[in-house]
Amino acid sequence: MRASVHVRVPATSANLGAGYDCLGLALARYNEVTLAVADELVVSIEGEGADRLPRDGSHLVLRAAAAAAQAAGRELPPLALAQHNRIPLARGMGSSSAAIVAGVLGANALLDLGLDQAQMLDICTAVEGHPDNVAPALLGGLTVCCLAGEQVLVSRLQVAAGLTCVLVVPDFEVSTEAARRVLPQTIAHADAVFNLCRSSLTVAALVSGQFDLLREATRDRLHQPYRAPLVPGLEQVIAAALAAGAHGACLSGSGPTVLAFVSEGEEEVAQAMVKAFARAGVTAAPHLLALAPTGAQVSDESDRRNSRD
Repeated sequence: MRASVHVRVPATSANLGAGYDCLGLALARYNEVTLAVADELVVSIEGEGADRLPRDGSHLVLRAAAAAAQAAGRELPPLALAQHNRIPLARGMGSSSAAIVAGVLGANALLDLGLDQAQMLDICTAVEGHPDNVAPALLGGLTVCCLAGEQVLVSRLQVAAGLTCVLVVPDFEVSTEAARRVLPQTIAHADAVFNLCRSSLTVAALVSGQFDLLREATRDRLHQPYRAPLVPGLEQVIAAALAAGAHGACLSGSGPTVLAFVSEGEEEVAQAMVKAFARAGVTAAPHLLALAPTGAQVSDESDRRNSRD
């Protein structure tokens, strides 16, 4: 058993327009978590959510760590948790998935649980409820997921070079639960076909580098039209991104962040999106993020300190 471990987990964007609950993309903004076995539970938090996240066993990192230990037939000992968050909470950028992945990977390494990657993905998905964010957080790159019973089937793909993501983050939150409540129980057959075509096209465009296809591929009929009332100006922000030169644009996860795929003119696209939000009465901050080809990384905290000296 190690004395302590450090886990670095990327942000993620799920759905990518038409790929509802099956597509996810890792982004180069990272939360960092350090876990160590301790005499009693200690939780310290810096950055996003430091003023509101729990500092007891209900903390999501610790709940995920406990789920990993239980899956391995072990009991989670008291831990010292230190968390530095850079991913905004409840904005559609995978903050909860980052916490879950950090807890599962951290516990597996710290306690020598012996879980393999597939087992860890299944545990993360069971805690989160769906795999579209936890898969890219764990694996990196572009992931395509399918739930087969309690097992997650996943394919990790490399996105072609030359793409950057502009994410414009509004100054309000939308919980995943609230975003799911507005979705209809049934959909028209034509809408299902519409999204099947475009979700497949999204994967093809991202992997092949045919980024011009993303304008049509990121259109959606399954979730964005129903979530639009939760995000004032959503349609106008997407239109502004496209008019400014983005290849495609969509709601990031369940929102309210809006993501645009760009190859050039990132600043122009970002400012056009910010202004469109402003016209809807929403203050928003732009972020230009590279894609993250690798997922969560675990290292010994002692080795990490030595590498900085």
